[in-house]
Amino acid sequence: MKYPIEPIEPIDYKEIGEKIRKQRERLGLTQEQLSEICDLSTSFVGHIERGSRKLSVDSLYRLASALDMSADYLLFDRIQRDSSVPEEISFLLRGCNKKERQQFWRIVKVLARYVDELF
Repeated sequence: MKYPIEPIEPIDYKEIGEKIRKQRERLGLTQEQLSEICDLSTSFVGHIERGSRKLSVDSLYRLASALDMSADYLLFDRIQRDSSVPEEISFLLRGCNKKERQQFWRIVKVLARYVDELF
């Protein structure tokens, strides 16, 4: 039986590590600082950034949270989509606390329901 989807590609740990390194540097953090925030060893963070070690879901969660990134972006960025939208939204939400982010998404959901009527 043939399936209408593409075969699943293996996880590219090098690509994940590169995204983590770039964001860490963008935030002005050293590997040591990031490892302290995430309660991971500095050498493990280095291995993750080089893609030479696999990371657990827990480590992925800790790193993504500390770097204000989504695990979805780290894992599934290869999916074709309008890349400007997530960047713009991320920029708008920078500096917002959890409650403000939740309110933002509530407003977006309401607007999405009525978008046809707005234009």
